[in-house]
Amino acid sequence: MRYFVKFITAIVYARPLCYNPSENMLILIGLTEEAMVIEKARDAAFWKRVRTDEAYRPFREELAAMWEKECGIPVPACKYSEFIIYNQNGSRKEYEKSYFLRRRQMNVSALLTLIYPDEPAYMDYLCDVLWAILDEYVWVLPAHMPSFSKTVSEHIDLFSAETGFTLSEIGYLLGERLPELIRSRICAEVEKRILKAYQNNTYWWERCTNNWAAVCLCGVVGAYIYQAPEKIGALMPRIQKTAANFLSGFSRDGVCLEGFEYWHYGFGFFTCMADMLYDFTDGAVDFFADEKVARIASFAQKMFLDRNVIISFSDGGIYGRYHLGLLHYLKKKYPDTVSLPPRRYAYTNDGCGRWCLHLRALLWFDASLAEAPENLRHTAYFEDSGWMIHVAPEYGFAAKGGTNAEPHNHNDLGSFILAKDGVQLLTDPGAGVYTREYFKQQRYADFCASSRGHSVPILDGGCQISGAGRRAETSFEDGVFRVEFAKGYDAALDALTRSFRFADRAVTVQDDFSGGEMPKSIVERFVTGIKPEITDAGVKIASALLKAGKESVESCAVSEENYADRVYYCIDYTLKAGAQRFVLQIDL
Repeated sequence: MRYFVKFITAIVYARPLCYNPSENMLILIGLTEEAMVIEKARDAAFWKRVRTDEAYRPFREELAAMWEKECGIPVPACKYSEFIIYNQNGSRKEYEKSYFLRRRQMNVSALLTLIYPDEPAYMDYLCDVLWAILDEYVWVLPAHMPSFSKTVSEHIDLFSAETGFTLSEIGYLLGERLPELIRSRICAEVEKRILKAYQNNTYWWERCTNNWAAVCLCGVVGAYIYQAPEKIGALMPRIQKTAANFLSGFSRDGVCLEGFEYWHYGFGFFTCMADMLYDFTDGAVDFFADEKVARIASFAQKMFLDRNVIISFSDGGIYGRYHLGLLHYLKKKYPDTVSLPPRRYAYTNDGCGRWCLHLRALLWFDASLAEAPENLRHTAYFEDSGWMIHVAPEYGFAAKGGTNAEPHNHNDLGSFILAKDGVQLLTDPGAGVYTREYFKQQRYADFCASSRGHSVPILDGGCQISGAGRRAETSFEDGVFRVEFAKGYDAALDALTRSFRFADRAVTVQDDFSGGEMPKSIVERFVTGIKPEITDAGVKIASALLKAGKESVESCAVSEENYADRVYYCIDYTLKAGAQRFVLQIDL
């Protein structure tokens, strides 16, 4: 029988452990010289390099700027009046503004305390932030509360899991440098809110296939590793099942259907957890050996269409950045398949104050890794997810099939994005404003989630319908990407086939309608965030010219859609009665 040895130091006690994978148990044994990778963050020599090495100068400057901006102010109080607003009207922003500010303040002051151990101002501020977070009624966001009428402090959502992990890791890294009262409170609150909550309950996210499974699980595993490592073995089957559920949510070709930001969130936390468990079990638990994980790891680099314009399907964003430390880590794990976009499109922290990724931006950073050329030309077809990406020297393009029942779903079968000169000329608006109703029945009344906010047809005044049966079939042959998406509508058509053809400086879109009962009205809609101009030659959008086949078009009109602080322009071509084909050439 083989045993795998790791030395895990918890906040209050140090226990050397042995993991027996065949029996899913841990056994206390003698000390070894081996230690977790996180021990790098306990090494004063590492923080001296961060403090002095030129390669880390951007990190230091960023932290200094954040300190001046966000830590030169009092730690915000946790107010009932803000907490209860979501229950009253569904608005999230009031409570979340101070909630996430506290976490950014914690991250910055903790990292500066590690980098500059002789500067007491950082530690003093950190203690105030930690105390405020420990005092929060719950670490759960109001939007995720199971009840507003009874105490629910022992509940685990995304952000309570993150908070428990963060407090445990900061406590571990700073050790006795933290006041004893704060260390003991960290232990007590994490034990009550995370360890006992997980031990005494099962959660819906353990069965789900999206980012919740990975983020919550990572937080729980991290908290146990630092505070109760001897219990990990007994929990391992449960951990592995949740991890498998998360991975099953990706298509077989490694696409994250939730969108680019959710790849960072879910897969980023999954990578942190997988890294910890790999070290903890001395390689016995190795999620990175899974070929599907390798495919998922190469997803981020393919999302860049032109400069930092990304694919904004689902609840994504139009502009994106990649997490520097995460891609450096994955590049070393999969050197032949993962590539690094230019550094100027990287980030190390985000508005939600995600400590584990912020810390690992430093720990996993490797200045020796080479970046790929900007907008590296490539064409990729993901058959399982129904995505097609074509990045050419003059433009970037992406289109999708899929279903109208995807995670963070939009009704967007057949929609596409065309990017050039650092903007989306024809756009997918990405995420709408997150409110209670956006995640409930009113979602598809929202411009961003409805097909009326995407470049797809409107049939008899009707948009696409949501549901698993509303699906598209795709193919990519001889350079032509085709999407059959008649099932997305309630129209009685047998077929609605959209074909995309590519030239060096042009894209041609062709829609064919056939079989069944033809719609009485067909409007071909194309959405842009740039004010278009109707000319005799066609419709101009910045440097692009849209030229529609006149034989099928009765009229062309442009309307505005104001959404939150954004303005979208809808270019609508109304087809002639009986038209069964529409062709649009987009010259670039």
